[in-house]
This record gives sequence, structure tokens and C-alpha cells, in this order.
Amino acid sequence: LAGRKVKTWYLRQHPKVLGLKFKAGVKRQERVNARVRYIEGDFTKEERLRWEAQFEEIPEDLTQQEKDAFMETSEKVTISSDAFFPFRDSIDFASKFGVEYVAQPGGSVQDEQVTKACEEYGMSQCHTGVRLFHH
Repeated sequence: LAGRKVKTWYLRQHPKVLGLKFKAGVKRQERVNARVRYIEGDFTKEERLRWEAQFEEIPEDLTQQEKDAFMETSEKVTISSDAFFPFRDSIDFASKFGVEYVAQPGGSVQDEQVTKACEEYGMSQCHTGVRLFHH
């Protein structure tokens, strides 16, 4: 999940995403959601119709090739957690998207495994000791 968020966040900076021409009156959160759906691109027929209605001109699709090429430019990305990274798979996945820095509270029984993954990928990790997410 964390790695997917990195990818979505970075792709929000793609020139085609930044160039989306929304109609006047489309609210901020609607624009955020529309950008994310544009990046994801997996619309149902009905979703696509409602999505297209938000634009002055219907955008060309953002292709997988364009996404992949843009993601290759990502570097020096920081990923953080308000709880902790419970397993190394988040680090493994995040490594594909230019993540070089990890900030998390620590405190998981898997901290050692996550730290090892960070070291393997050359990521700098900081345990903040501050947990902001409570169940």
C-alpha cells in the first residue's frame, strides 16, 4: 500500500496530470479524486462518463508506457508511516519508485527485517519514536 501511494503521488506530477483542464466549478477534492482516477485508469463505463464530464476537453489516456517512463525519473523520495512498517514488503515495493529515505516510529516486532531491507536498498531510515496512529 505504501509503495502504491508513492507511485500515485509521484505520477500526480506528470505533465499530462498537471495539464488536466477542469471545468469551472469542479471542487478541489473532486479534482484530487479525478487526478487519481486518471492515473489509475481502470474506469467502468459509467465512471468514465462521470469522470469525463468534469473536463473542458476529454483528456487523452495516460498510458502505462508514459507512467513507467515518468516513474524512472523519480529519485530522493521519502516515505513515512504514522504507525510503522510491519513487513519488509513495503520497503521492497517502495524501492521501485525512487524511495531513498524512510521515516517511521519503529516499535514493530519486524523492525529488524525492515531495517535490513532499507540497508539492502541503500535507504536511510529514521525511527522517530513518535507513533501517531493508534487502534
